Amino acid sequence: MRLPADDRIPRVPVARALFVLSLLAAMTATASTVVPMSVSDMTGRSLQIFHGVCIEAHADILDGDIVTRFRFAVAEGLKGVPTTDTLDVVLPGGTFEGIRYRITGMPNFAPGEEGVLFLTRPDSAGRVWPVGLAQGGFRVRRETDGPPRVRRNFAGLRFQGSARAAGIQADDLRLDDLLDEVRSLTGATATGGKP
Repeated sequence: MRLPADDRIPRVPVARALFVLSLLAAMTATASTVVPMSVSDMTGRSLQIFHGVCIEAHADILDGDIVTRFRFAVAEGLKGVPTTDTLDVVLPGGTFEGIRYRITGMPNFAPGEEGVLFLTRPDSAGRVWPVGLAQGGFRVRRETDGPPRVRRNFAGLRFQGSARAAGIQADDLRLDDLLDEVRSLTGATATGGKP
C-alpha cells in the first residue's frame, strides 16, 4: 500500500544522520565536567597526597579496563602516604597493545616527570583517581633561574559554576607555596629532600 505524498515520513540521508551522530559523540567525549575545588577542598577529599617523581609507567588491563601503573619516587608524603622510597599508583586510562583508553581531564605522567598528586580512595579494582581529575595533578617545572613551580593542565575540563570563585588557578605557582598550604591543612611537616 502506498501512502499519499504528504503523509510520508521525511527521510534523512544516512550520511547526514551519521555525521550528526558522530559530531554529538565527539562533542560529549571532549570534555569532563567537574566541580571546581580549591587546594583546601582537594586536601579534605584526598586519601593520599604526595610529591614525587614518576620513575616507571606502563599500561595494563585490570578488570577488563585499560589502566596505567605508575611508580613514583616519593620526595614527601603529605597525607596518607607512609614514609617510603616508592609508591605505586594505578590510574584509569592508557594505551595497551595499540588500543587507547582516555578519560578527558585525567593527568598522565611520563618517567622523569615530577608532580604533586591528590588521590582518592582506591575503587574495587584498585584504581585511584586524582581528586577533581586534572585539578588533583600538579606538574613541577624546574628552571635554572627561580624556584620550582607547579601547574595543572585543564584542557578538556569544564567547571560547574565559577572556577575563579572556588580559588582555582590555572596559572603556575611556586611549589613551596603549594606544599606549605597542604602541610598547614594536614598538619604534616616538611620531610625528604629534593627529587
